[in-house]
Amino acid sequence: MKRHETANFYPITVDYGMNVEDYGMNVEEAVRLGKYDWVNSSITSQNFPTTRKGKTELRMELIHFDRWISTRKALKGLDRRGYRPAELHELLTLGAQYPDLQREFPIVALASVWQSPNGNRKAPCLDGTIAGRNLDLCWLGKDWAGNWRFAAVRK
Repeated sequence: MKRHETANFYPITVDYGMNVEDYGMNVEEAVRLGKYDWVNSSITSQNFPTTRKGKTELRMELIHFDRWISTRKALKGLDRRGYRPAELHELLTLGAQYPDLQREFPIVALASVWQSPNGNRKAPCLDGTIAGRNLDLCWLGKDWAGNWRFAAVRK
């Protein structure tokens, strides 16, 4: 990594059986487990299906570029380092297992993208303050401030 880039590692156990037709946990159940103070109502199993199955242990890595960066450049930066961006299901697990983490800095999972009715593409993100924890959707057309962390997993 370059001088101003840092990474943080968090072991998590993800239940990918989160589709409604599976017997595993769906997005809505995972959101409830996270005990968020506010949740964007578009974060649903219907809008964010997964093709992954079963439970697995991962080492979630939060990549910090420490500068303003576009979504395209962030994705290229993750790929160049051997990471894939995290999916919603992984982000929800991180939020549930490390609930105060998002109070320190905002976190985004760029692998799960939903297109809103107005055509904007958005990815799930966690943020918060002392007053509360939020699970929201962030617009991918913006540049990300230097305090953002990009949830990622080694390829």
